[in-house]
Amino acid sequence: MRGGGGLWHRVGVVDAHRLAPRRRRGCRVSEIFAFDSAEHDPGDAFARYCALYAHGADVERTADPFFARVRSWRLDRTLLFDREYGGARHHRRERVTQDGFDHFVLHHVVSGELVGGSDGAAVPIAAGEILLLDTREPMESCARSVQLITVSLARDAVRAAAGNLDGLHGRRIGAREGALLSALLRALVEQASHLSPNAQAAVTRTLVDLLSVAINPVGTGARSDFYRLEYVRREAAQRLIEAHLAAADFSVQDIVKATGISRASLYRLFESQGGVARFIQLRRLQQLRERLDDRAFDGQSLAELAPLSGFSGESHASRLFKQAFGVSPGAYRAASIRSGLIPSVDLMARRWANSLRELS
Repeated sequence: MRGGGGLWHRVGVVDAHRLAPRRRRGCRVSEIFAFDSAEHDPGDAFARYCALYAHGADVERTADPFFARVRSWRLDRTLLFDREYGGARHHRRERVTQDGFDHFVLHHVVSGELVGGSDGAAVPIAAGEILLLDTREPMESCARSVQLITVSLARDAVRAAAGNLDGLHGRRIGAREGALLSALLRALVEQASHLSPNAQAAVTRTLVDLLSVAINPVGTGARSDFYRLEYVRREAAQRLIEAHLAAADFSVQDIVKATGISRASLYRLFESQGGVARFIQLRRLQQLRERLDDRAFDGQSLAELAPLSGFSGESHASRLFKQAFGVSPGAYRAASIRSGLIPSVDLMARRWANSLRELS
């Protein structure tokens, strides 16, 4: 593969690593939700499952017995799901033009069989194989009984791996071609709850590299090298931003000085998020939300938490939080506390939808 791992070490990445954010000892990857149909009344379990998926797919019953177990984690611009289900069909048709999702989904079948692909052209995906799908395109999948690992991956990460996105929707990757990627995914599921946030960027880079090998086993070309370099440049800037979220005066100029990336290039790299300033604001809001979800911070008021994420004060943080997530910080924290006692499918679905929108 031309220009492979060496690209990860260019354009200020090493300096950005040294500026990685300090995190609380013991902090781990954020879990989005865990769902088990067996924990719900049999007559209500499928309806709950549909509600969980309501923001991303329509779900229908099939003739087979229904069951579903899903656990999910949020990594660096990547969502990871450990799934088992049967007796259900998922599809995205009209909602493709409505929800604004702009990422790829990767399904690795661990056991059983998944039938999936572009809408109307689903094919069997056997154990060990991988299916790649584009959320911009109609799709469907179903199973009698399957265990799989699903990854939602940012579009620019897939472009960095493949170089060209043409023909990737509905692409089936054989067990031999995808063996290294599959091994990584299985290891990730086993280790996700123990993975330090500081390791997330390295994990995502490895995932992109192994996806590149799976898609292009004979090697990639110059286009993939270009997009890989763009991906690394963005990562360098993003890690610097993460290290300085609490600094209210942190600016685009600080990123230019630290990385050597021009203002114009920075805007291009973060254009899908509305530019660098908008991305910084979004990450501050996400960090605040994570702390409202973390019971270790329950002793701190919003007035105390807001400056820790770079906001000028409580009212500033509250106004932007409600604009972004549709609920006040206080109401969000109260719902999060309740969900820790009695899991709420509505809250699970909202967290998942927010994570998917941030990914896109």
